[in-house]
Amino acid sequence: MKTLSKGVMQHRKSLKNAALEFAKMVPIAGPHVQAAEQFFKVFSEINSQLCRERFDDYIMGIGEICEDEVEISREHFSALVKKLVLDDEDKKTEYYIRLTVSLARSCISDDEKFFYINALSDLTCLDIEYARKLYIMTNSSISGFKSATAAQVKFTSQKSGLNLRSLNKLITSGLIYEVNTTHPETSRIFNLTEELQSLLKYLFHREDFLPSILGLESKKHYDVLIMEGYEFYDEFCRTSIEEKLKSGGLSVRVEKNEEAMSQIIASFYIKTRTGENLDGEPYGVIEIFVHDDSKSFRNTELVNWQQFDPKIINLNGKDLLELTQAIDDSCAYILNRMTAST
Repeated sequence: MKTLSKGVMQHRKSLKNAALEFAKMVPIAGPHVQAAEQFFKVFSEINSQLCRERFDDYIMGIGEICEDEVEISREHFSALVKKLVLDDEDKKTEYYIRLTVSLARSCISDDEKFFYINALSDLTCLDIEYARKLYIMTNSSISGFKSATAAQVKFTSQKSGLNLRSLNKLITSGLIYEVNTTHPETSRIFNLTEELQSLLKYLFHREDFLPSILGLESKKHYDVLIMEGYEFYDEFCRTSIEEKLKSGGLSVRVEKNEEAMSQIIASFYIKTRTGENLDGEPYGVIEIFVHDDSKSFRNTELVNWQQFDPKIINLNGKDLLELTQAIDDSCAYILNRMTAST
């Protein structure tokens, strides 16, 4: 909280005295213009003092966070200062400082710079904090939620007046928009515009977007997650794949059901299943898929599959050549992909 200077405190005392004098004279017929003039004169002096202090903090703040020279056009600087001194919230001074430096270092157009200046002016500190939390809930893999969408829905479904006001402010400002989707979540889902994401990155540091800032934990990440199946060859596949991948230096987790998706996330997911060809003959397959955590776990992308004939498998014998080859090919695919991404 900003500490008022001694001079400002004296102005406050004068303002109080003027207000009392004015209040005493209002019910009485007769002249009270003089008291009113004194009241507004003192108010104007206090407002001028606060604006000056805010401007001084703004200039000093730019110098503190920016060691190199900051070049910004006169019209953009004028717009920033005007919005700064007319803003109702003194706490937003830090945001104006960061935005000034960010815009000076950016290569965006003049129109875009004015957009961000006006956007900051239109939003309250509460709106900005709400937008930051919305960004975190939308773009992070948070423990306790099967998807980032589920986390966002939990956040935007809060019914307090303050939250509803900020949510609607972001919508009417054109900074977020509702997604038309058949997603299994029953509530509204929102996308953040590129402009809002850029504005937040102008105003905050990278570490300000970690779930831990909100007291939340991130999901534990594994390279590969193997889902348990019910086929008679599933255990053999799981054990073989887990051993090969771990020997290749990858972290592997085996889970029984999708409930684990609320606590962990992986680069690749593996499962086995048995299907039926058009001729009615069965086939076995090892499937490898990826999952975008921003969506429901049902929204996955199959990236590799290795098929084999389950009828010729004899786990107690030697008829494992085709299955072993499918296992080797599946592991080779994942190891190659993981190596290529490092």
